[in-house]
Parts: sequence; C-alpha cells; structure tokens
Amino acid sequence: MRHLAPALACLPVLAALSPHPPHVAIPRLAGKPSMAWDADLSTWKDALRITDFGMIMPDDKGQNRWPTLVHVGWGPDALYVAIEARDPEPSKIHAARHMRDTNSGDFDFVGVDLDPSGKGQSVIRLFVTPLGGQIDEIMTDSTGENSSYDCLWDSTGVLTPDGYVVKMRIPYSSLRRMPGDWALRVLRIIPRERRYGISWPRMSKDIQCDICQMARVSGAPVTEPGSPFLLIPFATFNRTQTLDPDPSAPAKSKAQLGADLRYATTALTLEGTYRPDFATADADVDPLQINSRFKVFYPERRPFFLEGMDLLGPVGAQRQFFSRSIQNPLYGVKASGQASLASWTVVHAKDQDGGLLLGANGAAGVDGMATRDTAAAMRFQLDGRGSGLSLLGTEKRLQGGPDATGGQSGGIYLDQYLGSEFHFIGSALAATTRLPQADGTLLSRRGTSTSAELDWNTRNWQAWVLSQTTSPDLTLLSGFTDLQGYRRQNAGVTWRNNWNDGTLSSANATLRWRRLTWWKGDPLENAVGLDTWVETAGRLSFFFNWDAAGRVWAEDRVHSVAARSLTVGGNWRRLSEAQFGWNATQARTLDLASGDPARLRSAQLFLHGTAHSVSYDLSALQTALDREGDHLQLIRARELTASGSWQLPHAVYVKAQAFVVRYDGSEFEGVDKYLKAFLGWQPNAFTNAYLGWSGQRHRDPLAVIPTERMVERGLFAKLAYAMQF
Repeated sequence: MRHLAPALACLPVLAALSPHPPHVAIPRLAGKPSMAWDADLSTWKDALRITDFGMIMPDDKGQNRWPTLVHVGWGPDALYVAIEARDPEPSKIHAARHMRDTNSGDFDFVGVDLDPSGKGQSVIRLFVTPLGGQIDEIMTDSTGENSSYDCLWDSTGVLTPDGYVVKMRIPYSSLRRMPGDWALRVLRIIPRERRYGISWPRMSKDIQCDICQMARVSGAPVTEPGSPFLLIPFATFNRTQTLDPDPSAPAKSKAQLGADLRYATTALTLEGTYRPDFATADADVDPLQINSRFKVFYPERRPFFLEGMDLLGPVGAQRQFFSRSIQNPLYGVKASGQASLASWTVVHAKDQDGGLLLGANGAAGVDGMATRDTAAAMRFQLDGRGSGLSLLGTEKRLQGGPDATGGQSGGIYLDQYLGSEFHFIGSALAATTRLPQADGTLLSRRGTSTSAELDWNTRNWQAWVLSQTTSPDLTLLSGFTDLQGYRRQNAGVTWRNNWNDGTLSSANATLRWRRLTWWKGDPLENAVGLDTWVETAGRLSFFFNWDAAGRVWAEDRVHSVAARSLTVGGNWRRLSEAQFGWNATQARTLDLASGDPARLRSAQLFLHGTAHSVSYDLSALQTALDREGDHLQLIRARELTASGSWQLPHAVYVKAQAFVVRYDGSEFEGVDKYLKAFLGWQPNAFTNAYLGWSGQRHRDPLAVIPTERMVERGLFAKLAYAMQF
C-alpha cells in the first residue's frame, strides 16, 4: 500500500462530470393491464410512453436504427412495463424458447435496470427475450453482472410482423424498496453483424460510472404491502449407491421435506431455508489447474446463497466471505435491508459438514462435526456515483468439539470515486483461528491482508496501480485465500475503442506489469505482459496474450528461470445456432512440485448455440506439463464437457450434463466421469419439479482393486411450489 502514497498525494481534485439524468413521473394505473401472450396493448393506454433511445453498444455515438416504444406504469400490485421492439429486418431476430437465465443463442432481448432504493449501489437487471424467456441479474459498477440472482416476476413475449412485443410485471413484494425516487433504465440488445445496444435514457462513455446515469422516476407506491410472504415447501427423494470404499454397497433411499420462506417489506427481506436441496445445481468441472500455486475458485450456484449476497462479497485483498465454506447446511437464515444511510445483510447457518473445512485447514478430530456460520455486512453510501464504505465480519464456530474452536474475521472496504476519472478501492482485514491439534493443544493464528488500488478511466484509456499484502498466518475459515505470505504490486494501461460502422467493431490493447515478493522481501516474480483483442463487423474476434517473467523459486532450493507464455485464440459468434472458439498456449514455466524448468502446452475448442429450442455447450481441453531437462511427461490432462437443454412448451424442459476429466503422466493418474440428466417443469424462478439420474466414476490407482469403480449413482427428484400471500 505504501507504493500508492505518492500517487494519492499528487492526485488532483477534479470537478466531477455530472451525468444529469432525466427525471420523469410515472403514472399510477387504475387497474392491472393485460399480461396475455399477444401484442394487444389496448389496456396499457394510461401508461407513460418512452421513445427517446440512444446508442450504447458498440459505441454511444451514431443513429439508432431500431424504433422502440416503452409503456410503463405503477400498477396496484406491481410495476408494469410493455415494450414494442420494432426491427427493420425482422427475419434476423434471434428468438427461441430457452431455459431461464440462459442465453447461449445470443438472443435479441429487451429489459429494465431497476434500483428501487434510489441509492445507486446496485441494480436489478430484468431481461426478456422475444418469446418471453427470462434473464435476471444483479449488477454493480465495481463487480459487474451476477446472473445467479433470481427474482419472482412475470413476462410474456410474441413475435410480430415488424419485430416483437414483450410485457413485464415486477411485483413490489419482490423488491427491497425505499420511499422517494427510484432509478430506471430501459435497454435493448440487437445481435447482428455487431452486438448493438440502445438505451433510455441516453448514456455517455465520457461519464465513468454506469448506475449514476439511470433516470430518476417518481410516484412509486411504496406503501402498498403487496404479498409479503413467499413460501416454497418442497419434497426431495434420492436413491443412491455409493461404492467407495465398498464395491458391494447396497442402494439406499432417502426422502425428506424442506421449505424456503421469504418475508419482504418495503425495505426489509427475511429469508429462511430448512434442509435445502441443490440437486439441480450444475456439477463443477475440474478446470485443469495442473501447475498453479493458486487455489481453484468455483462460483456459487446454490439458490439460497445467491440473492442479497452482494454486500458479503466486496472487492478487496482476499475473499473474506465465501458461501461455499458452508458445505451442507441443515438450515439457513438471511436478513437484508436498506435505510437512508446504509444497506445491510446478515447470514446464519448450521453446516452439518463444517468440520471437514476445519480439518482441511489443519484441525484434528473434528470430522463429522457441525459448525455454526455467521456473516454480517453493512455498506454506507458516500455519494450519488456509487461510492461506499463497507464493514464485514464473519464467524465459524465448531459445535460439539473443544471450546472456542473456529475462527473470526473483520474487514473494512472503501470504494470511492475521485472526480470525473479516478476511482480508489481499498481494503484491510484481519482473521483469527483456533484449531485443535492431534496432541490435544489448540493452535491459534492471526493474519492480515490489505490492498489499495487507484484507477484512471476515460473514454479510450484506462490505467491502474495496485498494491496488496497477505501475511503468512492468514486463514479465512469463512473465506477464500488464494495465496499466503506474499506482497504484490500491479500496474497497467489499456487503450480501447468501439465502432458502430466500418470493418472493426471493437479493439483494445493492455500493457501490464506485476511484481511478487515473499512476506520477508525475497523475490518471487517480476513480469510484464501484453494483451490485445480485436473484433470485426462479422462477429469474428481474435486475441493475443503474451507474458514474460523472471521467476525465483526459493523453498527447498533456489532456481532462477525466465518464464514466458503465449496464448492466441479466436471466436466466431455471428449465428445463434452455432458459435465456436479456440485458444492455444505455449509456455516455459516452473514445475512447482520440484522447482525444475518445464514446458506447458494447452489447447481448447468449444462450440455452443441454440437451435429450435435446443441449447448446447461442448468443449474439449488438453494440457500437458513436461520437464524441460529430459522431456519427461510430468502431467497430461484431458477434459471433455457437454451440456444441453431442450425447452418444451408450458415450461417443461429436459436437461443433461456430462464431463470426463483424465490425468496421466509420471506424477499422477486418475479419471473422473460424470453424467446427469433430468426432466423438469419450471414456470418461474422458485417453482420447480424434476426427476433425474446421476452417476460418477473415479479411477484410483492406489485402491486395493485398482479398477474403475462407480463412486456414486442414483435417482433424484424434487417438487417445489412457490406460494405468495
């Protein structure tokens, strides 16, 4: 952090380039307009009409060629939005039935960004494809989009001779809302020879914040209670056979009842879950990290840990709270709310497998024990551009073991816009752990981590400088520590541009530098890199990444190796039915297991798209690490993945996922195979019924019977029905 002091000291105090968003009064409707699956908008005549759209993608300059008419009004129970999306070439509209929250076909869509608090900290993004399919996300200026967010709302969509018409109903009870003005934006995305985008209100790339450019709208009936309760009872069943370690183990059947409950007021949301079922969450595929000092990060996909969790994941030195540290919750409760000065979130859960995580961090005798996990965060708004100050605390405490076993952490995070072009992000956190050892003692550790980053951003240029330190004793029992005992400095500069006309659609180039040292100052790495990207008007893109580092390995022995890496690749995304890409890497690096110089080679192909309501995603990846001195093959890893879905009428779907990951070489051998397929029905985000089968095989060369054995297989089923009252 000391490296940023000169930069901060000479930072000029600039007058912010104010966005001046429009302010409009949305009328209250006497009744509920029709949400029928048709293009008839006769019941929407009293709604506000909006037509003044401007370009936003690829560039904010140029003429909007896609007439768009929006009807919006406050209904007695919900915000109602209807959008007439006309197109001069309606035959080119990308439209198909698809599973909720998927866009592998690169569809046309329209939707709204909504900030019911008016605080400018985050927005709910609700998109509708031409046939009424839903995509919902939560978005912040700092972290971007998170598509794992789910909201209960209604949508319809139909194609017309000159485009399509969609209708949206967004219940007040699905939103944490505040008195006063809300923020609203309407977006439309048109994938053609470029990926075009238009918006109301008009936006400018000269203003270096996104949410602050949204329109302010008044008249929201925040006193309307709506339907504050959402109850989702569910029943689950599975019949599984686990053949590891007993190849003759019998099949076991298990059925259980559970429930999710949500209570929402104007500014407070309470949620609870009991015996949650996550069978529909996609399986994680090993991303073939065959020679990395960093842990593998898997994103969260489980429903209870998605909504309202943005405050628990602020940008900082380390990921202080990581919901996957709660592995198998018996129950969970969550509360979140907003006040005039701050927003807050609290999560508490009992993890039946919490002892496994403590054991992975060095505890002994805790297997099979549960933990109680708590995390709480509060964010204070500092200005209208998205700046904020956040406080975050976590605790994981063992149940039934030695007293005081577990760990706590506390962190402070500052996200501050400085004038029109500068942005500062800083954090500091500390954590303590107390873990029982095999000799009966309790090992106590305390560690810290700090970071500071200063960004400079204009229409065509971006530059940044970052300093970060993480002490050797940092252990985040409720979080994710990627590397301990090091100091890091990063800096870089980027040029970028976009064009609505001509041969090119977008291009950028980044020159970057990084320096890593161990905690006591011993050198670890100095590196420079260059990244480039260019996309043509035909949706054909190419990228080039080059990295060169002087690397020192200083554990058992010292090696100084000039490491380098070159990656090239490309994509073609013109068609909705078939989009493909490729990349290849050639590198000279260190084998982290021995410290010897090694060669790394990797190649990947992928294909995805949507054709006639069938969406698919295929990929193949091979990576090899060979010792440089004698060309000994240390590790070779190969991966094939396939997933697909078939969306039928009346919200019925078929979904399948499969992958094979195989490792071989002189140091490691193994294989993992996985298959899951199920038939389901999902009319909204929270009502779901399905029946499926899954199985996984694993080859362990050290087993007593060194053959491929079924690890787990079986049937699973669930019925969940959402009720509002």
